[in-house]
Amino acid sequence: MKALVLEKPGLENLKLKDLDVPNGEGVLVKIVIAGLTMLDYMSVSKGENTPVIPGVEFAGIIEEGEMKGKKASIYTRTFDGTCKMCKRGMEMFCLSGKRMGIDVNGGFEEYIRVPRENLVVSDLPWETLASMSISALAPYHALKTADIKRGDTVVVLGASGNTGIFSLQIAERLGARVIGITNGPLRISRYTFTYDEAEERVKEITDGEKADVVINQLGASKFPLALKLVRKGGKIVVFGTMQGKDTNLDLSWLYLNHVSIIGTVRGTLKEMMELAEICKDCNPYVWKELALEDGSYALSLLFSKQRKGRVFLKIG
Repeated sequence: MKALVLEKPGLENLKLKDLDVPNGEGVLVKIVIAGLTMLDYMSVSKGENTPVIPGVEFAGIIEEGEMKGKKASIYTRTFDGTCKMCKRGMEMFCLSGKRMGIDVNGGFEEYIRVPRENLVVSDLPWETLASMSISALAPYHALKTADIKRGDTVVVLGASGNTGIFSLQIAERLGARVIGITNGPLRISRYTFTYDEAEERVKEITDGEKADVVINQLGASKFPLALKLVRKGGKIVVFGTMQGKDTNLDLSWLYLNHVSIIGTVRGTLKEMMELAEICKDCNPYVWKELALEDGSYALSLLFSKQRKGRVFLKIG
């Protein structure tokens, strides 16, 4: 089988190789498609556990067992189901768990073996299935943790990125009024504004009250803006630091405005199963689909100023 193997850190070290189809434990899956994420880019750039096959978000066809022939998205965090975190329903913090595509082999290959419990069987379109484990799950978990209510105003910073695309769509399906903030060319929300326009337009739309929830998946560079966009008693949810991890915060402002700052990461297996229902008509906004051997180039496209949607690798 063909696989992209990262031998040492750096995009230039992602090499197409011929490998044996994996055997051993788990269910064999023929990978059809992988969605590319910033986590893929960071893991390839840093190369924490090389050699490894990257790919943190993918879907395929089950090749054996009672579910043979069915389409499935893969929950890409392994878990034992017995540790204290798993018993709390937080598999993403499993004490013995591994991250597929980072700690163990992921989806940039034609075949993979995964634990049966990591299979989320669904007939959703392939591009949606290959967006569920990170791009859709991370914002869904964030929105659930923020406990948004029908009629809440949710502002999404980075609204044209992978998780931004799904943050807007999922929040809307949960009953929120959504406002997207981006300088990118993709605008999927009725209310979409640039960063320079954001403060004025959010105040205008909310009659000066501002947002109940601000989703910041970009990090420190957008944190000061998030503080300006959230209402008194509102919430800011952070689940990404691509644009910086260190920031300053006036704690007196925080408590005087009764604002909650929440950090979230990934999501649970149960939530991913819920997504298969919630996202039946979600649009992954496909921009480019490339072949497996173009993996390095495809990852570089994540930073293109012309990008209007997601980048995928078509594998099977």
